[in-house]
Amino acid sequence: MLQAIRVSAFLSMVGVVAGAQGAEFEVHPSLAVNQEYTDNVFETSNNRVSDFITRALPGVMMRYKAPAFNGHLDYLFDYRHYAKGNHGDEFVHTIDAQGSLVILQRYVFMDLSDQYQRVSLDVARTTSQESLFVNQSDRNVATVAPYVMLHPGSRTSVKTGYRFVDIRYFDSPAVNKIDHVGLVEVTHTLTERLELNAGYTFTRELAATDDFNQHQGYGGFRYEYADKSFVFGQAGNIWTRYDSGQQLSSLFWNAGVTHVMDTVTASITTGKHYIEDPLRNIVEETFVTGLLEKRFSNGLVSIAPIYSEFTLAQSDSLQTRKYGATVSGKYDFTPDLSGNLSFTAEKYEQPLLGSYTRRFLVTSGLSYLLAKELTLSVFYNYADYYSPGIAADNRHVNRAMVEIKKVF
Repeated sequence: MLQAIRVSAFLSMVGVVAGAQGAEFEVHPSLAVNQEYTDNVFETSNNRVSDFITRALPGVMMRYKAPAFNGHLDYLFDYRHYAKGNHGDEFVHTIDAQGSLVILQRYVFMDLSDQYQRVSLDVARTTSQESLFVNQSDRNVATVAPYVMLHPGSRTSVKTGYRFVDIRYFDSPAVNKIDHVGLVEVTHTLTERLELNAGYTFTRELAATDDFNQHQGYGGFRYEYADKSFVFGQAGNIWTRYDSGQQLSSLFWNAGVTHVMDTVTASITTGKHYIEDPLRNIVEETFVTGLLEKRFSNGLVSIAPIYSEFTLAQSDSLQTRKYGATVSGKYDFTPDLSGNLSFTAEKYEQPLLGSYTRRFLVTSGLSYLLAKELTLSVFYNYADYYSPGIAADNRHVNRAMVEIKKVF
């Protein structure tokens, strides 16, 4: 019911402004029907249970563009029926609504957004490709962000404003939060290729676990050394004080380089930052990611290595160390037939549990265009876990799906 109210409110807002002269307005309803088979619906190590899942997925895509307001809404309703009755029928909503309002031309603006989706409860693992619900929760993130843009010089802009963020989870034991954020961001274009930036934010977080005040200051740059190729860097410090009395101070950074050639793109990014964790206030992630992508006339192949460390901020204890890589490819066999295939290998070291978990994931699919905006697709996913010390992490699951979708 709450999700329907959000969607109706956004539709009403767009409908009110849609009559403005010069506005561009598009609506594209869609309908998909999906039949899935899984041989391990609960992802258990023993007593595996299979099921057939029938899904009906009506949705709508809306786009609105006018001088005073730009916005879009992507909404999908997902009804899931489990034929063997192993799991109750599900009514799942996915919402991506974003809008930007011009209150005073060049100076005063407001950004609005609402994202409702099912997410993994484990920040180190994304499980949506192997299960529809195991270790997941529905999450809604609503944001209201009014701000003022100042232009003290032709090459300098100053953004100052406030951001209200409401994060809510709908499955225990996830932790709801409300953030009140004040910010100042300064950008200075030194040359056509070099841009400098600096900023400060203050965050007051109210959470079900422990409230805190947080200060964050940073400085950085972005340099475009060739067409579409650039290097960037940011660094600063975060000071956090919990109402319980604990104080944290941590350096953070975000840096990388992207190089684009005719048919090859290569990039590497490293960083250290606080990320949203469904089970607690914040988790500190230190990461290095890479991408090497080769494009062909009818497709592409890529490899994306990753290394991450997830540390519990309040106790400064390493929770998970993750490393691995994904190799993937896409290919257009004909103008109407396309396919994709990817393989992911990851290892999760968990010092707090004294063990590790190895994960293999294969995803694949074929899509055929039957008629204009009418697509028939088949998918197959396979996940395999192994752990010498964590019994629940010895499991595997096969998922096979067929879907037909029409966009109007």
